[in-house]
Amino acid sequence: MAYQFNFVLKKLVLVDSAGFCYSEIELDKHTILLGEGNVGKSSLLNCIRLFLLPEVNFNKAKDKFNFRSSNGDEYDKDQSFGHYFPTKYSHLIIEVEKIIGGKKHTHCQILSRGNNLAFERIFTTLSYNEIRSLFWQVEEGDLHQIGSRVDKLSTQEVFANIKSKDKYCITVKDPQKLKDLMYARDILSEVAMRYSLFPLNDASEENVESLRALILMLFDMKTSSKAVAKAVANLIESEKKETTDALSFDIQSFMSTHDQLKLEEQKLTDIENKTSEYNQLTYDFSSYSKLSSSESDFVNFYLYLNDTLNNANQKARQSATVISNFQKELKPLNGEIAEQGQIIFSANRNIKKLTKDIDTVNKDITKAKAEINLYGDTDITEIIEILDDDIKDTSEKIKALNDADARRNRIIKLQNQINSHQQNLQQLELEISNSEFAIKQQLPSDSLALLNSLSQKLTLANPGRQLSEHEFNAIINFQSLFEDKGYSYSFFGSVIPKSNAFSTRNLQKEIENIQSEVTAKSSERKSLENQATENPLVIENKLKDLTRQLTDANRVKLLIFNYQENKHDIKIYSKQKIDEQGVVNNIQPLISKLSDRQAELTELIEAEKLKQASIEKEQTELQTINNLAQGTTHAYPKIKRQLEKQKQYIGKAIEITAEHLRKLQNNLLEVEQLRIKIIDTLKRFATDKFVEVDQDLFSPSPLPSVIHSTFMEVKRIYDELVDQRLLLRNKTKMHNESVSNYVDILGKNFEHINRFESQLNRSFKGISINDLNEIEVSIHIDSRFSNLIKEIHKSYNQFTEQTLSEQFYIRLQAFSDAFFKNGERNKLVMSDIIKEVSYRVKKEGHDGWQTKQQSTSTTALINLKLVRMLLAKLRADSCMVQLPVIMDEAANINVDQYEWLLDDIRESGFFLFTAGTHSSGAELVHMIGHHYDVDALKTAKPYTKERSRVVWGGPQAFFNESEFDTYKSEDQIELLEGTDETV
Repeated sequence: MAYQFNFVLKKLVLVDSAGFCYSEIELDKHTILLGEGNVGKSSLLNCIRLFLLPEVNFNKAKDKFNFRSSNGDEYDKDQSFGHYFPTKYSHLIIEVEKIIGGKKHTHCQILSRGNNLAFERIFTTLSYNEIRSLFWQVEEGDLHQIGSRVDKLSTQEVFANIKSKDKYCITVKDPQKLKDLMYARDILSEVAMRYSLFPLNDASEENVESLRALILMLFDMKTSSKAVAKAVANLIESEKKETTDALSFDIQSFMSTHDQLKLEEQKLTDIENKTSEYNQLTYDFSSYSKLSSSESDFVNFYLYLNDTLNNANQKARQSATVISNFQKELKPLNGEIAEQGQIIFSANRNIKKLTKDIDTVNKDITKAKAEINLYGDTDITEIIEILDDDIKDTSEKIKALNDADARRNRIIKLQNQINSHQQNLQQLELEISNSEFAIKQQLPSDSLALLNSLSQKLTLANPGRQLSEHEFNAIINFQSLFEDKGYSYSFFGSVIPKSNAFSTRNLQKEIENIQSEVTAKSSERKSLENQATENPLVIENKLKDLTRQLTDANRVKLLIFNYQENKHDIKIYSKQKIDEQGVVNNIQPLISKLSDRQAELTELIEAEKLKQASIEKEQTELQTINNLAQGTTHAYPKIKRQLEKQKQYIGKAIEITAEHLRKLQNNLLEVEQLRIKIIDTLKRFATDKFVEVDQDLFSPSPLPSVIHSTFMEVKRIYDELVDQRLLLRNKTKMHNESVSNYVDILGKNFEHINRFESQLNRSFKGISINDLNEIEVSIHIDSRFSNLIKEIHKSYNQFTEQTLSEQFYIRLQAFSDAFFKNGERNKLVMSDIIKEVSYRVKKEGHDGWQTKQQSTSTTALINLKLVRMLLAKLRADSCMVQLPVIMDEAANINVDQYEWLLDDIRESGFFLFTAGTHSSGAELVHMIGHHYDVDALKTAKPYTKERSRVVWGGPQAFFNESEFDTYKSEDQIELLEGTDETV
């Protein structure tokens, strides 16, 4: 048969994987791998299954890939992953060539190491020759052309490099996406077929699993009949046209339905038996409902009570805060009033003292003025000088009376003074007689005004003659040195005030005064001279009188001496008094204002304290009621829980009295008794499993909502009791009818199995292997399954409303226990009932069929034929897929069988891919045609030192295949055919 669409696996490449640094092997011809034992030949053969199956990781590797050692031991996921992807450099590549509609297409599939036992796939439309340089290179100095690693090899670099050349390059991690790509069969779509390598007629899960089983058989022709049976079972399922024909008998589900129906029957009976208890529950619940608001009423009362108490407490705190704030304001106010009062007190005290000081100083000033007035116009300085003379004179008088030496000196002094006075009298008399020569009479007024301003004594001078012209001019010239400024004179920058008051002299009065002085001093001198004869008492009186005079003179002198200072002090005292009075005047309004606020705050504090006392009284009453209410909350856990959920009351005002609380407590007691009775009844219904309830029902204090919902559920059950009876009868009838459906499906599956077996045997017609002339396939069904079918036919009655007999279910359970070990599953599928696929054969020269086990090689060859047939059923129409047939050890098949076997394999669309040691016979190697020495080369620059072997450069052969095909001709073919050996 000619195929329009051909798919060929062309080339396999391993990079730092499976014991090789680099391996590049062609797959589209019969090939044998030669090498010493345990060098990785089998690994090279077996890795192809990684490309053919839509897997993304090595989890459950035993089921997915079934990698085995030469001894038949299975490799686990970690061993498999570590073998093919030991490092980040590990890559596996397969090249696929497709001919679709006469046009050749090529693509590569690249596997690389992922995380957590995963591997990733890159697909590209580039041929391997175009991307080889990404994985392997031959440097210029490499004489043997072995090649070396590519530095910085990474999956990211590979993808980026290929993507830059191939816009169709993709990475795929999703298993379903892999199925869509690898098993695509839409041959009219170039996009869909771009990365297809085995077009399935239907990419269903069953077909994929069938393909898995057949691929694993291709890699192990010694596959057990159990594995073949599994592949056959999957193919039978995938060939069914209707999904309802699928064998999927879930025995456990069937048994569970029966058990459930029995439980429902018993439950309905138990419910009917407790009808009287339900009626009493209904009556109690009605009463309970009427009082059901008691708990919420109490909760509302308690919350409102707490709110009221909290409000009272808040008011108390607010009142205390108000008082505290007032007191805080009052305290500094009192301090300020005291402070300002102290300032006023100090100011008034100072005013009082200053007033006293002013009065004292004023008196002294008055006295001083009186004394000064006695001296007329005499200057104060001169008065003090006069007083000093008087004081000195009086002191001398006192000394003279007390001391003889002083007395003698005094007498002498008095005489001298008398003589001086007499001279003065003469001078005064002369001035009176020469008055027309007084300065006042000789100088003009402006000159007199200047002299008077300089000193009044100058205007009193009398030269006793007419001034000479020279003297007169001298005075006038002197006057010219002074510049008249109106109210003052300026003398070279110095200012001299003008004096308008002129001094006058009463010369006659001065004469009289001198005469009096002369008389007094003469009398004193005489008395001192005669003191020895005077009475001591008289002398003592004189002393007293003189002492008094001295004291009085000192007093007067002090008054006059302090006169100017007192005048200055009186100004200071007056100013200080004004300042102090200003302080009083300024502070007094502030104190008045502060005092008003002080009185106001004091009044507010007193009023707030009265309010506080009222609040505290209310607090006491509310706290008493609250204490009583708290006892109730402790006695009723349910109320306590409700209070934990409901934090505040929102509603109308509630009467807060002890009487109202007692009424609520009585209602609670009554409803609690009903509640306990109802809960106990509901618990019994729940314990009997009449209803599914919230576990809160069994708590110490179930919520009302739980009680209500549980009661409503019980009520619903009794309301629906009649309907439930009718429903149970219908479900029982439907369950019985389902047995009929199972019988029908099982019958159809028997037909499918027989039909498939016949198809296979028709395919085996005319096939001979070795000495076998005829071969037939037998599909064996588990006998326990056959017995199950018989039991079902005996027992079921699809029209009854009663469940099937217990004996039937007992036998069905026994079948399930025997068929499915350890309770791993209970669903019956096709692979469960097809237990084995065997062959019966007729040998050459024999008429009878034989069923005995054939040799390993013969069985492998028969299996190969079967795999070819089964694969043909899986692949899409008009498509041919050329796959390698894996034989791990070439020597397991006799060499004389290879001549026809190789041609048969090629004609079937396969290529033999086998392995052997270097001791394999040359005849065998020659017959296979191509071979690789997998342990011949090692690179000096591997990716990792553990893997250095290199296989590449194409296979070796005993002849040049292209030249040989050209050379041979029809007339020479007999020379190459040899003898005709029928096998």
